[in-house]
Amino acid sequence: MQSLIYKVFTRKYSLSLQADALELLSTVIAQNELSTVDATKWLELLADTWTKREAGPLVEAGPLKDLVAAVSAGTSSVSSRGADSASDVFTVISAFDVPPLWYDPSTKAFTHPFSKAEILSSAEAKASLFRQRYDLIKQRVLRNENFTPVMFSDHNRFRTLSTIDSLQGREGERFLLLGMLAQLEEGKLFLEDRAGSIELDVTNVGKRAHGLFTESSFVLVDGCVEDGVFRVDEIGLPPPESRDVTRNAFPNTNLFGGSPSLRTEVQLREIEVATDNGMVILSDVWLDQPSTMRALRVLFDGFSHSAPPIAFIFIGDFSSRPFVAGSGDTTQYRDNMTALGQLISEFPDISRSSHFVFVPGANDPWGSGALPKPRIAEYFTKRLESRLSHVAFTTNPCRIKYCAHEIVVFREDLLKRIRRNCVLEPEEGTDVAKHLVRTIIDQGHLCPLPQRIRPVYWAYDHAMRVYPVPDVLVL
Repeated sequence: MQSLIYKVFTRKYSLSLQADALELLSTVIAQNELSTVDATKWLELLADTWTKREAGPLVEAGPLKDLVAAVSAGTSSVSSRGADSASDVFTVISAFDVPPLWYDPSTKAFTHPFSKAEILSSAEAKASLFRQRYDLIKQRVLRNENFTPVMFSDHNRFRTLSTIDSLQGREGERFLLLGMLAQLEEGKLFLEDRAGSIELDVTNVGKRAHGLFTESSFVLVDGCVEDGVFRVDEIGLPPPESRDVTRNAFPNTNLFGGSPSLRTEVQLREIEVATDNGMVILSDVWLDQPSTMRALRVLFDGFSHSAPPIAFIFIGDFSSRPFVAGSGDTTQYRDNMTALGQLISEFPDISRSSHFVFVPGANDPWGSGALPKPRIAEYFTKRLESRLSHVAFTTNPCRIKYCAHEIVVFREDLLKRIRRNCVLEPEEGTDVAKHLVRTIIDQGHLCPLPQRIRPVYWAYDHAMRVYPVPDVLVL
């Protein structure tokens, strides 16, 4: 059995077992007379739970003994309670609660850069913001199969990244660079990396990959230096990375946020199959319009005659006109929310069993115009919240965990903003919406625009990441 324990803990989950911890597991398996199949499932549950708790790569007997007791209790109770009563099945994560983890290239691991993330953060956070995006994308690119030579293979098939400072005195040679697009001088486009910057000439770009190219976006450029200017022949976005590759690279790091579940992914997927009632996602829910309220009544009435959905996700704006503080809008906005709560309460099955998530839009109160946008103030929502069993007023963007799935919700007119600020025109005859999705995934960021165009709170830039790639992205 010791070889099986090593196979699960060390090979699959990259955990190191102390001798007394190994003896503990062997004893428990022997006392319970577990078969190889059952022992494997039990060991995977233990290792998966240890990893989610971020307890570290070294497994000691003391904490492991407590975990064995907790997992055994949790496993026995899974079948005795419904999925709806489990708090780890559906979780809403505010942008301000996302773990503030930044990638450190020297240790090749994620660390906590600040003692405490704050909206009014230090200048250090601003200086590190784009460096952090660069480091995160670079480590992802270097792990890509096109940049990772394999032993005994043809090394000419693989590309090598160069830095801008290595171009000096090497005019005429071809280079592949990774950097951020910027306009350091009026009317001129530059590429920046940690080592420096260089002017780009993109007039003769022949091959261009899918995506939208704006200032502050990170790109790969291929070309050569002539007279101090980098003549670009090809330009593209950094290659994306699948969820599995990212999770295998950082197995003990919770980048998404939320409390870890004591259940394995297999158990969570079983719950999902048993309660597969879907989710309803609505945007621009203008509560001040009678037609909206009538349509919602029809919607709720239809679901009241069948199994209620797992969740209703309402995405702002929640008013047809921008909210003006200090005017009659304050009372009207609160009354509109109260009316929605009264409407939902007319359908008891839905109000008791479904989750309700409210994501604010640009015209909802309050917020300073920077991202992430805080939740709608409790003054407007308290009456509605009192009528529902499961309700969450959250930030924009926000994250949702449902069983084994990770969902990111972001309300923003991204297509218009990014299209208006493109420094290179997208190819004609292509679907711009697909370009947008490709840009967000490849950049690993929900809003890859300059701070002057769409400001982001410096210390909360990590909350705008799309890394690892979620199962569902709602824009």
